[in-house]
Amino acid sequence: MADILYRLLLPDPRTHLLAVDMEVGGVHDAVSLVMPAWTPGSYLMREFARNVVQFEAMDGAGNPVPWQKTDKATWRIGAPGDGTLRARWVVYADELTVRTSHVDGSHASVIGTSVFMYVDGRQGEAAEVQVHAPQGWRVTTSLEAAGEGRYRAANYDELVDSPLEIGAHQLVQWLVNGVPHQYAIWGRGNPDPRKLAQDTTRIVLAEREIFGTLPYPHYTFILHLTNGGGGGLEHRNCTSLQADRWSFRGTPYESFLGLAAHELFHAWNGKRIRPAALGPFDYTRENHTRDLWVVEGITTYYTDLLLRRAGLITQQRYLEKLAESISRFQTLPGRAVQPLADASFDTWIKFYRPDANTPNATISYYLKGSLVAMLLDLTLRGGTENRRSLDDVLRVLWERYGARDEGFPEGAVEAVAEEVAGFSLRAFFDHTLRSTGELDYNSALAAAGLRLLPAHMAGPATGAPPRPPVAAEGAPPAGRKGPPPGWRPPPPPPFGMPAPLPANRESQTGLTLRNEGSRLVVVNVLTGMAGWHAGVNAGDELVALDGFRIAGTEWLNARLLEFKPGAEVQLTVFRRDELITLLLRVDVGLPQRWALRPLPDATEQQQAVLAQWLRTVVPDEAVQDPGLPPPPGWEPSPAPVPARG
Repeated sequence: MADILYRLLLPDPRTHLLAVDMEVGGVHDAVSLVMPAWTPGSYLMREFARNVVQFEAMDGAGNPVPWQKTDKATWRIGAPGDGTLRARWVVYADELTVRTSHVDGSHASVIGTSVFMYVDGRQGEAAEVQVHAPQGWRVTTSLEAAGEGRYRAANYDELVDSPLEIGAHQLVQWLVNGVPHQYAIWGRGNPDPRKLAQDTTRIVLAEREIFGTLPYPHYTFILHLTNGGGGGLEHRNCTSLQADRWSFRGTPYESFLGLAAHELFHAWNGKRIRPAALGPFDYTRENHTRDLWVVEGITTYYTDLLLRRAGLITQQRYLEKLAESISRFQTLPGRAVQPLADASFDTWIKFYRPDANTPNATISYYLKGSLVAMLLDLTLRGGTENRRSLDDVLRVLWERYGARDEGFPEGAVEAVAEEVAGFSLRAFFDHTLRSTGELDYNSALAAAGLRLLPAHMAGPATGAPPRPPVAAEGAPPAGRKGPPPGWRPPPPPPFGMPAPLPANRESQTGLTLRNEGSRLVVVNVLTGMAGWHAGVNAGDELVALDGFRIAGTEWLNARLLEFKPGAEVQLTVFRRDELITLLLRVDVGLPQRWALRPLPDATEQQQAVLAQWLRTVVPDEAVQDPGLPPPPGWEPSPAPVPARG
């Protein structure tokens, strides 16, 4: 038995309260119990101590031990007379996200950092959890079983990295390469368990193909079905997912599979291949790193790429999704303000705390990181005659750091990429990570016989594309091994393209709008756009245009298109309940959307790079029927259980 034992009690889940009874042996001096302020994978100080509503301390015989709270999340406790400390606290848990705990009459979802305190200085010791669940409820977790309702963790990091799903949830269990996988599904919706297992198997096999191994002894997808919204949080041997209950058909299902692929990929990249700053953790303060673009950006790049390699989307669909990502990034004024490395470092104060100015001043290290990863992948493929890729970089990182469970130092990913490439990538990384220069898509895409065009000039995906753009000066030709001596990133391709087509015009106000009941409210005002020049503020309610009531976003766009570009029109808004009239200069242009099309004269080498890059690696015969018998000791999947939450 471990010297640290947590008893988790749910006396009345309907109250959203859970209790923890912690017993610690070998305590002969005063100690501090600390509640984490954040949870790994979500870089925001969430101050979980705010949910502690009761606390008491005693010795092993039940005699009170004096204690005092010394800061927002630390309880200082005197030495128990018999060497055994028992501390009890109650946590309010009514926040249904993948980052926080939620308890109600249908289940208890326990995220360890929001529930379990640690003994300061003893985080490295083994611990056990005894779950006292209501009758008829089961426990699903990635922790090692240590008896009936009892689970063991090697240390505190493993304990809080292993969520517990407690309730009458549905289990879907199957094997991939002999390794147990399962979904624990809470809530009702339209998932098809058999198809879910088959498609997830494809994803598992596609990810295994990159690294050559599955890094975990078993893997659990905890899935909460809710009304709208979604998200995921990675853990070492499991993930917490949240999805709309009706999202398991069509395009929404494609998005869900992408979420599952993304979080599973973190089992390698993020949980094992990780910056040194991210484990072991300091749970009381921010853990800064400039390499979150590796953890999240590279993982985001592989999200859709893995769906393609798993045979779950077509090559054309992958290219459409890549073009959508480029289009989203190119509309953000913040791309000219915040470098990618800075976005990683400042995530604690910026990315997780968005405000009205966020798109003007910041970028997402998920989004730009994924585009930089794509450019790096194609730069490696083009510069090595298709012999090396980002897959090879990840394999080296896995062997050197991930398989040894050692964090990599800052700069290691850049060094490994250069090692794999066989040529210098310093200019590439200086430009993409540490500057705000435009990304040079076409130089990298040319290696795969592709080019980026404004959507209105691209023509249909299957048709002959229009005239090719001028090649970027100084770009290394496809097939050359590495860039020429002295190569530097070329100037960006022109992003203001000519010849707008009237049928595709749209008003370009630069306003992000949200309906709040019958009110149309401004959320963001993009720098340099028409709304910004007119003096529109975030929070303004749009009331009238040219004296006519604004009936919605479509109405506003249609009316603005009736004015000549450059005309000034009165825009009436409510600002803090005061009616104000502004002059909006009409700016009409093409939708800022981009498309990927093949080069008309792509060489065999370029076509070979494209085929290798977007290949499918999971043949149909490799996907076994998930109706295999479950591993010994696992319970059969029950019928879905109605849940309210």
